[in-house]
Amino acid sequence: MAFLLILFTYKLGFCQLTLENIFLKQKYAPIEADDIQFLHKKPLYAKFEETKSGKNLAFFDVFANKKETIKLTDYKTKNSLWKPNWHHFSISNNDTYFLLESETEYLYRRTKTCSYYLFDNKNGIKALSTEKQQLPQFSPDDKKIAFIKSNNLFYKDLLSGEEIQVTFDGKWNSIINGKSDWVYEEEFEATRLYEWNAQSTKIAYLKFDETNVKEYQIPYYYDLTYPTIFSYKYPKVGEENSKISLCIYDVKKKKNQTIKIPFHYEYVPRIYWNATGDEVVYMLLNRHQDSLRLISYNVKTKLTRQLYFESNNSYVEIPNSINFLSDNSFFITSEKDGFNHLYHYDENGKLIVQITSGKFEVIEIYGIDEQAKKIFYKSNEGNEIETQLFSINYQTLEKTKLSSQNGINDAVFSSDFSYFIYLFSAAQISPKISLVQTKNLTITIIENNQSLQDSLTTIPQKKFLKIWINNDSLNAFLIQPKSNESTKKHPLLLFVYGGPNHVEVENKWQLQRDLFFNFLAENGYAVACVDNHGSSGKGANFKKSVFLNLGKKETDDQIAAAKYFGKLPTIDSSRIGIFGWSYGGFLAANCLFEGNTVFKSALAIAPVTDWKMYDNIYTERYMHTPEENPTGYLFNPNSKAKELKGNLFLAHGMTDDNVHFQNTLLLINALNDAHKNYQLYIYPDKAHGIGNRQDRYDLYKKMYEYLIQKL
Repeated sequence: MAFLLILFTYKLGFCQLTLENIFLKQKYAPIEADDIQFLHKKPLYAKFEETKSGKNLAFFDVFANKKETIKLTDYKTKNSLWKPNWHHFSISNNDTYFLLESETEYLYRRTKTCSYYLFDNKNGIKALSTEKQQLPQFSPDDKKIAFIKSNNLFYKDLLSGEEIQVTFDGKWNSIINGKSDWVYEEEFEATRLYEWNAQSTKIAYLKFDETNVKEYQIPYYYDLTYPTIFSYKYPKVGEENSKISLCIYDVKKKKNQTIKIPFHYEYVPRIYWNATGDEVVYMLLNRHQDSLRLISYNVKTKLTRQLYFESNNSYVEIPNSINFLSDNSFFITSEKDGFNHLYHYDENGKLIVQITSGKFEVIEIYGIDEQAKKIFYKSNEGNEIETQLFSINYQTLEKTKLSSQNGINDAVFSSDFSYFIYLFSAAQISPKISLVQTKNLTITIIENNQSLQDSLTTIPQKKFLKIWINNDSLNAFLIQPKSNESTKKHPLLLFVYGGPNHVEVENKWQLQRDLFFNFLAENGYAVACVDNHGSSGKGANFKKSVFLNLGKKETDDQIAAAKYFGKLPTIDSSRIGIFGWSYGGFLAANCLFEGNTVFKSALAIAPVTDWKMYDNIYTERYMHTPEENPTGYLFNPNSKAKELKGNLFLAHGMTDDNVHFQNTLLLINALNDAHKNYQLYIYPDKAHGIGNRQDRYDLYKKMYEYLIQKL
């Protein structure tokens, strides 16, 4: 009886989490600020409000007091069969229209096709167009809205209701107008590649000719007798890319014009208009991505000029923001001094001043208040594993810190920058959503997720630390079981992503995956994570130290980290495992093979196993081609499979459009040839993220059971 009481107390105190609650029921998902948006002309913000009959739009003042509600549910009566599930909304520039999104389908990671509806007080809710649309954007004067449909660019005159087709040559796997192809979306994070000018009289857009890009075919099985084949253009290392053209459509003349680009280039990852709307500014990258240009084309004078040029011995990061002032001077971010900072250039491309400097990174520009001469931005100044909010006067360079809490700080600003939605969390502080007055930093709480925080106070917590590995201080965290036995040694699972320009060690609230780590700690496992060389936040030299040798230094770091943790008195050095997904899967397999005396087990999910199989923009940026860098491409799991001594768990979604299932098949071949044992789980018709709740639960349950058996 006493034993049962002790066991019951142990369960209450240490085993709060379950995989069912984490993945199936999503019991610990916080309330977030996904759909809180400021109006442009009034000091109000809008958000969806759930009712029994559906979603309405509620409006709040800057003190979070509700002022008005638009009952979207009332408009369903016009068609008794029409029961939309609104996923998202956006507000036009003059607050005249609300664009409502329903029936959302994702094609790739960021591209979604939706049924869009326009709402205004006069006309109620009306469909934007027939069929589904992509990437709508209101014109600055609020009189038109452009969108993509069937790879063609359209716009709608919102006064007359007329729909005008801008391009006519759009065709699947052939021609794309105004939006990106797969590889631009994945690696340049580009989706909408058209822009209105300030006068709403012209649309600049990119045209992708995919004709000569090789197709990749993915079978979808479902419950079909014969599989359906999805075929799309995926340019692998060394292969041909889409041919890009820059075009301008004149709304008044209803004519298209192709602009000649008098520079050698491979990629056009961004397009802009300057503030006065008379110059299209576009970004050019060469194939190696080691030189970047900003080029301007004047629609009045027809003249082309170079505004900006940057080159680097390895590669140039695409600026995370370019912002124009009314005098057509512009702000751009660059790593040219070793850290990502803000620079101000005049309209002719002459440097005015470097705005920020120091051993920290500017992460995001929220916007510019030209009247106050201030730039609002986010950086990791003060702590590499945290972010803070700042404003800086771009003339006096006087800096003001807008956030005060240690953790991850983020914001969404009103159009006049007088208010911002303040988003904050830390490892032990649940996500907080507040409304802040920029001038005096007065805070009004909207949501604090306090009950969520209270429900997780007893779980094992992350301890952040720095460890000295391979001549550098690396950021890390460690989660240890709560044990009353000071001499007890625990098995360790090392989590890794490790890819260039990425971090995992951050002082932020638990993601779903982090709760899995907490669950493991409740069940007797220690969990650690180390951001190896190549990670972001520590400057260009640290990040680019893996150039031309993806995997080598990162694997060395993770093996050294495992040895470091293995020396701790609470860690059983004979029971160390490693888990990674995607790039992390690549490293997990490498570590098990290369560090076969250190790691007992590895969980490799959707791993890249040979960089020749991955897309060219990502791989060539860091590795060039196999012909240029044959040695660099030799370091991969396939070539090291014969070194396997421990336990390998592999899982992959068969319809992964990013890291193709082919990667895992190649590793299986290498393992079979070497007569090695492994455990394989395949998820038919599932993509890179092995998607829905049921599948995620199944995968993590299998991983946990594997750890029980093999670690």
